[in-house]
Amino acid sequence: MIEYFQRYTAPDPDAHAQEIERLSAALSNVSDSGSLAAVDLSADLASLLTTARREAQARELLVPLQSTVQNHLSSEPAGWYYLSFGTASQYLGLRAEANAMFAEALRLARSHRWEQLEQFVLVHWGRSLVEEREFCRAREYFVSALGIRERLRDPGASRVRRLLDALDALESRTALSPRQ
Repeated sequence: MIEYFQRYTAPDPDAHAQEIERLSAALSNVSDSGSLAAVDLSADLASLLTTARREAQARELLVPLQSTVQNHLSSEPAGWYYLSFGTASQYLGLRAEANAMFAEALRLARSHRWEQLEQFVLVHWGRSLVEEREFCRAREYFVSALGIRERLRDPGASRVRRLLDALDALESRTALSPRQ
């Protein structure tokens, strides 16, 4: 298994840490832990924690909200919750859990036509699939994400192109190395 494939690192760690503190404070001020606001803030905070290599803390934040999220499946924060949960699980090596969370995030995004969420899920799940050596499926997800980003004129399209280039290079190296 490939350790991590193109894992994202915050370009400004200090600003990233400040945003974690801001969201933590905002979440502590939410009076109803079963509210959509709690789900939304928790998903955002968990994503930042995972980027900060604090995925265990991110997962710990999200686990208690599983039943709460079921009450909000028609709201986009539920999809972002599943994406954050999947990504934290991925980096903790909980692959079956990660794949289930990514699948639910993608299902919600597609059924509600939340394209921003869809393309993020495709990119995150694609990176996870590369780590599992599922190159064909990962490529399919990256190409789909690229199509969405190009249609939306999202500047992140260049990052997806770099992912595809890195996947090409990895596949070339893998084809040249003896099977283990």
